[in-house]
Amino acid sequence: MSPVMPRPGVVLGVASLVLSEGMTPEHGREVVRAAVEAGAAAIDTARAYATVDDDAAGERLAATARELDASIPLITKAGHYRLGTAAWDADGSADRLRRDALRSREVFGAPPSLLLLHRADRVDDVLDSLRVLAELRAEGVVEAIGLSNAPLEMLEAARGVTRIDAVENRLGLGVDAVSEYRYCREQGIDFLAYAPFGGPRAAPFATRIPHVAGLAMARGASIHRLALAAMIDALPGCWPVIGPTRIESVRDSIAATHEVVDDELRTAFRDDLRARGVDF
Repeated sequence: MSPVMPRPGVVLGVASLVLSEGMTPEHGREVVRAAVEAGAAAIDTARAYATVDDDAAGERLAATARELDASIPLITKAGHYRLGTAAWDADGSADRLRRDALRSREVFGAPPSLLLLHRADRVDDVLDSLRVLAELRAEGVVEAIGLSNAPLEMLEAARGVTRIDAVENRLGLGVDAVSEYRYCREQGIDFLAYAPFGGPRAAPFATRIPHVAGLAMARGASIHRLALAAMIDALPGCWPVIGPTRIESVRDSIAATHEVVDDELRTAFRDDLRARGVDF
């Protein structure tokens, strides 16, 4: 297993706990606590998950996980930051990345388990940014480094600069291809898949994986839990990153780690994705 992600499972992303309307720090801490108690594989945050009043709101929230499990990996992202009420910007410069990394370490009270270049698709010179991240890793400011929102051609170019420990890209089931996952799997790079349910603009989840939805109904289980279980089983080296705001949803999704994946579920999952042009 990877030194960054020591066990398979589901990762809790805290973006919605900070950025969604009506969220409070108290509720966010309760959700993070529930995720850790349920066995979350890691907590995912970013410098961009900030409020107007607190530039480290998301990282501060993620850090509370260590109160229950001192060894749980804390993943954060640099180079994308909040400008105001509804404005963000990307900056992959050496000054910005170093400042972000040092701030993350300060908030966590320890080096981040993984620091990703956030919005790599919007950074002017990703390879120069990677060199800075490699320096931060060598200095011990962070434990591991990687890219977020990185297309395949960027990943291939990155190989000539430094070792990439992990990649976090969108991989919505029945929405996105698995080409970046496949590349990372071949190269021994951890792959974190955010928005596995497709996000709010995607077609309803059950319509994209109808066979799994039918099994969930027959078994009295949630479609989300069965889909995550099948995903972890079918895509080794991939960690789905979920972002629920309800404690019940967090517990249900993370329980996917303990769900029995049998041949019937494997076949249903594979057939559903093949029907949408995804073959793994």
